Amino acid sequence: GAGFAITEMVSLEGLIRNDKKTWKYVDIDEEETTAIQLFGKAEPEKFYKASKILQSRLNVKIIDVNFGCPVRKVVRSEAGSFLLKNPLSMGEIVKALKDSGVIVSAKIRCGFDRVNIEETIPVIDKAGADIIILHPRLATQFYTGRADWSLIKIARSMTDKILIGSGDICTPMDVRERIEYTDVDGVMIGRYAVGSPYIFKQVLDFFYNGEYRGYELDEIKKMMLEFANLYMKVENRTDLIPIRSTLIQYVKNFKNSSRIREKLSKIKTLLELENVIKDWN
Repeated sequence: GAGFAITEMVSLEGLIRNDKKTWKYVDIDEEETTAIQLFGKAEPEKFYKASKILQSRLNVKIIDVNFGCPVRKVVRSEAGSFLLKNPLSMGEIVKALKDSGVIVSAKIRCGFDRVNIEETIPVIDKAGADIIILHPRLATQFYTGRADWSLIKIARSMTDKILIGSGDICTPMDVRERIEYTDVDGVMIGRYAVGSPYIFKQVLDFFYNGEYRGYELDEIKKMMLEFANLYMKVENRTDLIPIRSTLIQYVKNFKNSSRIREKLSKIKTLLELENVIKDWN
């Protein structure tokens, strides 16, 4: 039910070097509305080059540039949220992407170690960003504390571009309240959707029908198996070790799930997952 999706973060350098592992992250369905999410240093010419490569090989129409990632490894490489310190560089990157002929989405936080949306938003707006996605936490906060949606309300008054708010969305009511409060054009659901992918359908049902339903245990079990099978097919793997933490997210909202979470943390094969699920009631 998601109306717009974004890939995992894709290395600018990896694309340009034609790294096979990097290209795996941009294996998208051209029929879906999916943006390629790029990250890299303040090198506008490389963003332009990567965009042209993506357009020629995959007919990519939307590129999202990540100005918000707070992960230390990314920040140390002077990418992600590091660029929030230099709004002019952000503008140059957005302009380079826009000049390459794509729709440009810019994902930002409200600042690195201080709020500076009054500096960043006007710059990327003027540079040609078509979509601005704002997560109202500082990069130095990572995901601690609460997302300050009052900053998104302020951001709304600063731009008439498509504005999407992000942060602490867990229910369809959250979506309605945030939209009514800030007048954003949409919301982004990230971490919560990892273990509750059905949240998007719940939101659509709530907005179109005024109500939504919860999902029963048997339905969650089925989703987990579908996800595991899809993972093995796409990644051509026989073990589930890399997705243990994701599978655990599916069960965390159920009462008395600690025993199941512990078992999921140790599974290796699909058969082991099936046995754990059978034991969960």
